[in-house]
Amino acid sequence: MPELIFPLDEVLVLAEHAAAAPSSAPPAAGEPPGPALLLAADDGIYLLSNGLPQLDAAAGEPHAYGIRAVYADGYGPGTPPTARDAMTGVSGELLTALPIPEPVLRRLRATATNHDLFTLTLSADNVVLGVARRHPGGELQAPACG
Repeated sequence: MPELIFPLDEVLVLAEHAAAAPSSAPPAAGEPPGPALLLAADDGIYLLSNGLPQLDAAAGEPHAYGIRAVYADGYGPGTPPTARDAMTGVSGELLTALPIPEPVLRRLRATATNHDLFTLTLSADNVVLGVARRHPGGELQAPACG
């Protein structure tokens, strides 16, 4: 199954924003309303917060259309559509929400002290969230599912 890897500390900023925002964007694809990370695939593959008002990107921060974004390793802006489609299993652009209920947010906070990666494992019918850490040499240790 394809796996996307993101920096956990940056994903946690988005998740905290989604949880603390006074309101949330309407559900993208039938998921329950509330705090969520939005997985988008158009010019790259990235995560956004669904919190409103939106989290603007500061100068020099990664962004998608001016909104703070966290890009998956190897799938930044300019990713060829064929590579994007092969990773997501979807032909064309994608927007789906990953709900972040309080227990998931607590788990992300707790694991951020000894993990540095947030992983999304994609299959045809679900997305599995996880965390992992990178060895000093760059290779991944076995992920710890969140």
